[in-house]
Amino acid sequence: MINIISSCTSSKKYLPSDLLKLANIDDNLLLEDASELWIKNININESPQYKASQLYKGGVWKVTLDIKDILSTKLKTDLYIASAGYGLIHSDKKIYSYDCTFSSGDSNSISKFNNPQDDPSNILWWDNINTFASDSFPLDSYFFIILPHDYLVASQNFIQEIIYRYDKKVFIFTANQKPIPNFMEQHVIKFDSRFNSFQTGVMINILQRAVFWLSKEIVMKNIPLVHKDLQTHIDMKLTQYKAFTMPVRKQLTDEEIYKKIRLMILYNNISSATQGLKYFRQLGFACEQKRFGKLFSEVKSELR
Repeated sequence: MINIISSCTSSKKYLPSDLLKLANIDDNLLLEDASELWIKNININESPQYKASQLYKGGVWKVTLDIKDILSTKLKTDLYIASAGYGLIHSDKKIYSYDCTFSSGDSNSISKFNNPQDDPSNILWWDNINTFASDSFPLDSYFFIILPHDYLVASQNFIQEIIYRYDKKVFIFTANQKPIPNFMEQHVIKFDSRFNSFQTGVMINILQRAVFWLSKEIVMKNIPLVHKDLQTHIDMKLTQYKAFTMPVRKQLTDEEIYKKIRLMILYNNISSATQGLKYFRQLGFACEQKRFGKLFSEVKSELR
């Protein structure tokens, strides 16, 4: 069987309670104390719970579900989520909505807490909150690990245990040049920006899109789940294309974006933030997906 380990997303269908917004926890706490308080808040929270697979939303999450669906046509496939709020969870597990991330530069990031210890904050936080045992998987398991760099680093002790137990059945997918722990190197399957030259899309989900493409190739062409075979198949495809260059787009203020969204809704028949962002970028402007979605919702509310 194949176990997919993918990350949670910041976009969720339901709002969290105040207890489960990391931004509401005192910034002056030590990381260890903050993680203990976070666990306590989860245990005393009384808001509704949702199946994890139905809580997350957005383009990255949609492609993640597509990967599971295509691989399920070949082998039994389970989806697990590496969550900054819960540790590793099965996609069928019922959880509360929450705001907590390993990504820096966010008011809900664990990086805001004081960490006097030598180990990086992400690793300590994961080790404190994760309760999923690495020996819980079936012995015949393969692993497709599809994590952004922050989450890959945070969960590295857990991943090292998986590699120790399952060795060559562990595949860690990357699509960037950021450094990773040495023990992961022999398990890495690499993509790069050339993938976007033959499968165009937003860079934020290039890793998920690349693994989805490879998953279809595995199923249709019966490629063995062997590191060398998979990497060779990828490399043969990528050598046909030049490196992808991100177009230079103009940055705008919130007020300027607001005005352009208003015009596209009124005069271009744009009805969703996804449509709007695609059109906005085609016009040569830049905006992060979450920021654009928030502004789009505000404009739609105003126009009702």
